[in-house]
Amino acid sequence: MAAVNSEPSSASARPPYASSSMRPVELLSNPLLPPPFGPSSSYAQTSQGRNWRFSHSKLSSIRSAINASARDRLSTLWAEESSSTSPSTIPFLSVSDELSLITYYLVKVSQIVHALRLPELVEATATTFVKRFYLRNTVMDFHPKNIVITCIFLASKAENYPLNLSDFARKLAGRQANENRALVEENRKVVLELEFLVSQSLNFEYGVTGAHRSMYGLLLDIQAMEKVKVGREEVHMLAAEAHGKLGKSRLTDAEFVYTPSQIALACVRMVEPKGKEVVTSWLDWKEELARNAGLEAKKRRVQVREQETARAAKAKIALARRLKGKAGAKIAEDQVAAAASIPSGEVEFEDELLETQPLGMSRHELEAVLDEIQKMIEETENGGYTGKGKGADDLERIKAIDARQKQCMNPENVPGTKLFRKRRAEDDGEEEEAEGRSGKRARGADSDDDADVPEADGLRAKPDPQV
Repeated sequence: MAAVNSEPSSASARPPYASSSMRPVELLSNPLLPPPFGPSSSYAQTSQGRNWRFSHSKLSSIRSAINASARDRLSTLWAEESSSTSPSTIPFLSVSDELSLITYYLVKVSQIVHALRLPELVEATATTFVKRFYLRNTVMDFHPKNIVITCIFLASKAENYPLNLSDFARKLAGRQANENRALVEENRKVVLELEFLVSQSLNFEYGVTGAHRSMYGLLLDIQAMEKVKVGREEVHMLAAEAHGKLGKSRLTDAEFVYTPSQIALACVRMVEPKGKEVVTSWLDWKEELARNAGLEAKKRRVQVREQETARAAKAKIALARRLKGKAGAKIAEDQVAAAASIPSGEVEFEDELLETQPLGMSRHELEAVLDEIQKMIEETENGGYTGKGKGADDLERIKAIDARQKQCMNPENVPGTKLFRKRRAEDDGEEEEAEGRSGKRARGADSDDDADVPEADGLRAKPDPQV
């Protein structure tokens, strides 16, 4: 990512055009130079683009570190819980086990959102919240079932479809709501206990730029193409099929690695039989528009700089003539001529780059990115939750992972364990202490403590005069 430089650059300096589409615009308080020219995606300015984009290797490193740290910490906790428990006997989950269990519950997000009749917007945001949470935490501390319902509740508020917590807890209970009030109350407590914790793990960044927004704009754009006409029925078919692919993409790490527009393009491109042809035509059209706009914008910038340089030279000569006469004007003219012969160090894109990479990267690079996204979606479609195939065997593998999760779960979060009771006692003690402090402050505010304050003679109330 390029940054704004306050010092003049050398004449050979050129901005990195290939990465400029993800360049954040950072203006200094008193910039000496304008920000680098070139396309800059508005997505790059969002918290998602700044803080939640990683490479595949970085994602793997983050998850491995969290998993290893959790194993060490939970080994100590289980040893404290039971002296007979050895770390070697605890069936800890691997990174792949955690991802499989998370993927299974990500599918549940879609089912719950549809059952509650909430829009796709909430589903996409809740799914992102769950995946972000588990980049900061581990399944061995927090079961995905509880995190999923908390993220759905948070997403409904973040996307302006707020739910009443009591109604939400009752709807989660389904047909058992009237018969099993304890289940409703348990759902309610889960959300209350985890809502702030989830928000902390999200860094309180609730804004999500989903690929469904990009797909909506892409489908509208496709209908506006002039050289290749796409009928309404074809657009409806593309939309239906592409949305299915988009749903599968939410089960992958695509949104952590690629931009929403790239994911939307890949989903439309995967639609058979005409998706690839439509995307190719759309890219040709966009490249032509971007190429013409880029070259025209560069031309205007060059003209503006030339005009500003000429205006500054005239002002300098006029000032010298006014202050020092003709001799001063002659010196100023010589200085202007000498400055014009020195390279100005302008930061500008070359015409060749604007011709070959009008969208910020070459067509070959872009198609390679779309192929990678397509591969991720196809692996999810064919590999099931665990990546080892779909069907009954896949569900059995998930059940086995879930059973192991319950055996290695953090004992501080398991009701009935010694550490759970100890933690609750500490929390209750802190609450009582906080209530005591607040009660003391309240009593202090209502009590009359002015009796011990000495009264100044000049301010003592005088008796009413007798009539």
